[in-house]
Amino acid sequence: MATPAKDPGHVRRRGHRRRGAEPARTDPPGAEPAASPDSATELARDLESGHPGWVILWRRWARRYWAFPLWIANAPEPIEAGHVQDLLAQMSDIELQHSPPATNG
Repeated sequence: MATPAKDPGHVRRRGHRRRGAEPARTDPPGAEPAASPDSATELARDLESGHPGWVILWRRWARRYWAFPLWIANAPEPIEAGHVQDLLAQMSDIELQHSPPATNG
């Protein structure tokens, strides 16, 4: 008797993987490898200190960055991205649409 995992005619439901198998990659082709959770958290802190008016978090469980613009009273949903370059591009778009306050530096 063939087991489902060894039966060539067995079709595994979409989204299910063999026990012990690595999860499928969802990053676009050519994307840089995901940062380790600790380095991603540190990078989020560095980004936040370099971008006043923003709160930037690394969502470890989702492996994504979140950014919140603090100067917009009726702020839209937080922006999110899997890679820093994507996050910075979205932050620039928000800053162009809603000019951030001037910083005293």
